[in-house]
Amino acid sequence: MVTASKSSSPSVVMVTKMTTKRSLPILFLTLALVAGSVALAHAPPPSQPPVIGTPIINPTSPAFGDAVTVSVNVTSARSTIKNVTITYTADNWKATNTTILATYNATTTTATGRIPAFAAGAHVEYYIIAFDNTGNSNLNNNSGGYFAYTVSAPTSLTSISTLTYILVAAGIAAGIAAVAFMILKAPQRRSKQGKSSSTQDQNWTRGSP
Repeated sequence: MVTASKSSSPSVVMVTKMTTKRSLPILFLTLALVAGSVALAHAPPPSQPPVIGTPIINPTSPAFGDAVTVSVNVTSARSTIKNVTITYTADNWKATNTTILATYNATTTTATGRIPAFAAGAHVEYYIIAFDNTGNSNLNNNSGGYFAYTVSAPTSLTSISTLTYILVAAGIAAGIAAVAFMILKAPQRRSKQGKSSSTQDQNWTRGSP
């Protein structure tokens, strides 16, 4: 029994070492598969389009003569942004619409475009499309309602008109006051002239023989 035990011990050790060596590659392969599965589970889908935020405009209340700067945040989880376009119209999409290429800042993830000035009263509507470098695109048209603003009358002209009205009213008031003053002064002048004539007559009467 002792002899058999001693002779079988090296074989057991050898089999154990061989099994361990064969298990290591399988263990590494299993770990790699698990890590890959976790990475795929957390990675965004390949077809995920760019994300377009809500645009803001400057000035916030455009007036006649104001070009409008549109700024919007655009990001892509799968790729990088290729370009961003802004399409606008001032005739309710009836006949004319224009598309401009926005400038994209990858550091701030901000796209900026400039819509030219329109006449007072114009109603401008616009939407935004973004493209990434994997061929995906996305549209933000405010859920079909479009982003919009209305051009107001220039503030400077309104101020000038108001000032003109004030100056005209002040001129009329001054004219009325001057006429009233002259009317009130007229009886006083006549009274003084009458007194002066009476005094002269009295003096002449006294001085006559």
